[in-house]
Amino acid sequence: MKWRAKHHSGLDPGLVGERAFEHPAVREYWRWLIEDYAPAYSVALVTPCSNVKPYTRSPASRKLRGLLRRMGLWDEEANRPRGLAWLYFSDLLILVPYEKAEEYPACCYEVPPDTVLSNDKLVGLVADKLAEAMEALARRGLREAVVFLPRKHLVLWEKARLRAADWPREVRVRYTLFSFRGVGEALSSLLQSRG
Repeated sequence: MKWRAKHHSGLDPGLVGERAFEHPAVREYWRWLIEDYAPAYSVALVTPCSNVKPYTRSPASRKLRGLLRRMGLWDEEANRPRGLAWLYFSDLLILVPYEKAEEYPACCYEVPPDTVLSNDKLVGLVADKLAEAMEALARRGLREAVVFLPRKHLVLWEKARLRAADWPREVRVRYTLFSFRGVGEALSSLLQSRG
């Protein structure tokens, strides 16, 4: 079943399909992610991007926000996670912090996973960029990640993990849209072990 994309912020025609990988805003975003971004916490929750843009408006994001609220891991005033970084894995932008999900270019592109997975050159590019990003985040203090990704994203995730010289410890949670209990259990266990 194919889900129709829904863009609340408008779609930039230059950020559609394979040509999006050459867009200057994407190249600048990658540079920022690899050279400048430092997560505020040593633990991350990694979830997939969405065909709904911005991702924060997707049904899965709303459910995960509710879970984080119930766990006391949501800062209502700042409207973002507390105690962990929430990173969306994007086939185009690689990793998008929750706080950046409503900003350009994250709000305005359309690159389905199959566009990447059907092109060996793009698979290599995404795996390389993700490996670079995870190495950089590990150097800047990211120690552990709860990974909640569907199979298509895990293909790219695993290729990147094998290419990276440094990678945070990860706990993988089986991906399902019907229950986020595994995510809650993994986060609780990780955060309790940190004291």
